[in-house]
Amino acid sequence: MAEVEKIVYIVTHAGEDPDRATLPLVMANAAQVMDVEAVVVLQGTGVYLGKKGYLEHIHAPGLPPLKDLMDNFL
Repeated sequence: MAEVEKIVYIVTHAGEDPDRATLPLVMANAAQVMDVEAVVVLQGTGVYLGKKGYLEHIHAPGLPPLKDLMDNFL
């Protein structure tokens, strides 16, 4: 049986710091592309990212919109 690689990303920021909220989701999406099982944990103000409708307004310059990244991840 093949061993599956796994990685955990912890998101501790939300709309107050779009860069720090977005980067873990960028990395989680990249991990999935490389067939690595990614888990994203929301902690601190990062829990707001789980609130319905919250992601639509978060976009860090130079990075994909957070909503698109979350949709791809899920």
